[in-house]
Amino acid sequence: MRKISLARGGKLSPFSGLGSTHKALEERLASGVVEGYEIADTFEYSITKNPFKRLWRRWFSGPSLVKKMTKNCDILHVTDQEQAGLLPDYGKTVLTVHDLFHIFPRVRNGVQIGEKNPSQIRKKDLQKIKQGISRAKLLICVSKDTQQECNMKFPGTPTVWIPHAIDLNAYQIETSRPKWFENGINLLIIGSEEPRKRVDFAIKVCSDMDVTLHKIGAESSPKSKQELCKLAGEINCRLNWVGRLEHKDMVAALQHADALLFPSIAEGFGLPPLEAYAAGTVALVADSPAHNEIPLEHHILKTDDLGAWREAISNLEDETSRVRERAEEFSVKRWAEKHKDAYDSLF
Repeated sequence: MRKISLARGGKLSPFSGLGSTHKALEERLASGVVEGYEIADTFEYSITKNPFKRLWRRWFSGPSLVKKMTKNCDILHVTDQEQAGLLPDYGKTVLTVHDLFHIFPRVRNGVQIGEKNPSQIRKKDLQKIKQGISRAKLLICVSKDTQQECNMKFPGTPTVWIPHAIDLNAYQIETSRPKWFENGINLLIIGSEEPRKRVDFAIKVCSDMDVTLHKIGAESSPKSKQELCKLAGEINCRLNWVGRLEHKDMVAALQHADALLFPSIAEGFGLPPLEAYAAGTVALVADSPAHNEIPLEHHILKTDDLGAWREAISNLEDETSRVRERAEEFSVKRWAEKHKDAYDSLF
């Protein structure tokens, strides 16, 4: 049995995208679903508010501790491209790359993604990240779009495409209709209020429609919530700010909703549409990478076409069996087989 050491760096909430995918990898390795491999240990540390301590851990003590971990494992797997600086320049090393838009900032649909003018410290940090990515012996890319960009930016480093998996059984449990659902059509939007998530676009889509839009996810700031609620009131959108939900409550919302709206213009993968599909619910998704790799073709909508989104909502149908069948293509079993092949390629 070969041993895998995982390194995440600063510990993230399991409710966040990167935090949840790290936790899933850790749990799956521990459960033995990746044949021939088991977890040796995990490197994480609590994120301090002290900027000097954070920098010291990120640039010096963290990489030093990770180097010591490599003595007790066959493969070191860093689970997030932002932590690529942890990778040593020797041994069998794997890096999961979720996206590159914070490392190579860009503008998409008029929205700045990643820092346009990073500080000198961040510039130094980005340099260390890029060097770390180049040191990896294998890049696991969670989307085809990210794999293509990695092949362009880091042509000397091998890549493999392994999309995220979903535990279908966890989204097909028996639940009750949420008490906060309204009569009529109930729509969900899940995530933060980062500009790239385009919660404001979803509000505009639902303007003057007989629907209720439920915003799920921890708010980015009180100000962002205030501004979006104000917009909803001004243009007659029935907006219900739900906040963060525990897993069972999230599944209940997904199962009983009429659809999930996912108008984001930039995602490394985009888990919510896949979660909706696993729960048997339609996900209407903007035609932007990389989340446009997940849905059925007729659920992918022109990114800025309000009319197309409104029409799709008006013509919603029950597609439970079709969307669940699509979700099955992202099973844990397939994910585990792909990870085994990726790890095996290093020997």
